[in-house]
Amino acid sequence: MSDNQLVETNELWLRITDLGYKDISKEEFAQEVERIYIEETDKPLKGEISVVRSSEINQIAKDENSSYDGTAIHIYSKEQDVNEMYVISQGTTDANDWLYNIRAMQAGVDTAQADSTNTFVKEAQKEFKERASVEEISSTIGLSHSLAHNNNTVSQLLNGNFDEIYSVNGAQSTYFQLYQNDYKFAEAVKEKFNISSTDYKAIYSLPQNELKTFAEAYYKEKGTVIHQVISSDDPLNALANIRGFFTLGDVTMIDTNPDKPGLKAIIDKIPDSEVKSLQDFALVYAEGFQNGGNNQGIEDLTGVNMDVVDKIMNDGVGAAVGTYFSKDLDDMISDANKKVPPLLEKVTNITSNADVIFGELKNAGYITNAQKQVAVEELANIEKSLKIIEEKINSIDENRKMSEEMMKGTKYSPYAGQAAMASGFNVMAGDVDAAIAIYHEVQNMQASAKRLHEELGSVMEEIIASHGIIEMLNALGASKNQGYLGNDLVLMTGGNQEIKVNISAAVRMYQEGQQELQKKKTYITKIAERFQEHIIDDYENQKQKVLSDIRNIETNPCGQLPLLRKHVFLPYFSPVQIDKVEVTEQFNGLSGMDISHLMEGLTKSLTDNEDFLESAKSNIEQLFSKDRDLSILFNYVPGG
Repeated sequence: MSDNQLVETNELWLRITDLGYKDISKEEFAQEVERIYIEETDKPLKGEISVVRSSEINQIAKDENSSYDGTAIHIYSKEQDVNEMYVISQGTTDANDWLYNIRAMQAGVDTAQADSTNTFVKEAQKEFKERASVEEISSTIGLSHSLAHNNNTVSQLLNGNFDEIYSVNGAQSTYFQLYQNDYKFAEAVKEKFNISSTDYKAIYSLPQNELKTFAEAYYKEKGTVIHQVISSDDPLNALANIRGFFTLGDVTMIDTNPDKPGLKAIIDKIPDSEVKSLQDFALVYAEGFQNGGNNQGIEDLTGVNMDVVDKIMNDGVGAAVGTYFSKDLDDMISDANKKVPPLLEKVTNITSNADVIFGELKNAGYITNAQKQVAVEELANIEKSLKIIEEKINSIDENRKMSEEMMKGTKYSPYAGQAAMASGFNVMAGDVDAAIAIYHEVQNMQASAKRLHEELGSVMEEIIASHGIIEMLNALGASKNQGYLGNDLVLMTGGNQEIKVNISAAVRMYQEGQQELQKKKTYITKIAERFQEHIIDDYENQKQKVLSDIRNIETNPCGQLPLLRKHVFLPYFSPVQIDKVEVTEQFNGLSGMDISHLMEGLTKSLTDNEDFLESAKSNIEQLFSKDRDLSILFNYVPGG
């Protein structure tokens, strides 16, 4: 392991990598990093943490083709000689990332997210150097999972951004990607395999095993900074031998789900010719995407012009009729007629092998025989619906050709206009019938897809879990009698009567409880202060004001004559004077104002809560005292 703090153990950097997926503020992120560090190492992190998000970098935020998402953290302390930067790149999280996966790793023609990784590393370094007033950052570490491994690794191979890369269940690099973006590698490949400089697709037809061996040797030295932990049950691991992919760096394989054999043995049975065929389709989509975005990619792959479809669907009846008879729609139907059949051929190939594919899944224990039968049946239904859709597209084309022939026969007829109108409506009527049938088949496919999800959804969840970070963490922690619930640390006592304690939750309960008790203490103190101020002290103040008024009356009896006139009739020039005033005062003491019983109750409640928290803390510490000193976890407050 490196000397950098956050990669001291596999569990530590895995948890920090998983933290990169959390939607929390930068302040919370920094505090969580501190918490995780102390839970895994039993010591506080050295240095202060600064955080930068990729969304703050304008060049990345404005790049519509990338969808890259990352978090950079800088741990710095001049006194303790700490100056570390970590870049946590997110894996696949949404549809845009999945489309990028096709373009980048299946087709091998896109490095937008790797380019964004490069930009983010450079901009984050610049930001952190300014904040810390340093000329350089001593080490830059990449942390990645899934797609992010491809991003960080390709960025490293192209630009040398990182001193070290740590990845879990990563999507590996592909020599197709690098061939299109690394000029020196491309030249080396051309020289080695004697291929034309102008035929950029020639690489897809080369002997794949030889090309893979060449790429591994070419990048071996650059790959020495890459460290991978991979689950043998990870579905991406099953793709390790698929054409295009090659693995760099040192790899630690972990069996995270001993009850299942993993998918690799099943995937390895797929012929390279089938993978290449799928890759050809991915290339068509990827090139279209680069030329005109997602809609262009779909059109290049299927022949469906989404702009025409949107116009018919959204622009109203009048505009739709105009579009219906336009050349754009004719061109789309013609194009779809050419491109849909090859796609259907691939679907048919999958369904024809469904019994074998799902039989392998059944034999491996992933699905039951009943689930296998449902999968085979519903895939057959989907294939049937696709065939009907293909037939209906053909019928639309045939209707239009027939209409054109009819129009030629009536060209010189005095009733040509009427014939044209009749022919047009016949074509539209036939096409409407076809559209209704297509709509019906789409609904059937949706129903089949829903049933497949209902029957196989739990299976997919189990497979996907092996791609996740938490299953890996639990596999690594098993030998240490620890596990993970989300990003929480769970400790286990072991033995015949195993006790599991969510330590992260226990520490949160203790620390948040202490914070609440401190608030309660403050409230109790304020109650006593307010009672003294507004009841006891105010009573005395008012009493003194009354006594002061009495003394004023007694020492100045003549001054009270106006008051006497208000209550006794006296002529204006009456010689009456007040010579003396005596006031007899009596003040009743406050009654019903004793709140000592209330204060005692509040104080007792506070003491009971304090005793409960301390008792829980003490019991948990004693439970694991043979293995760990947990007091530092309870007493250390991240960010404090």
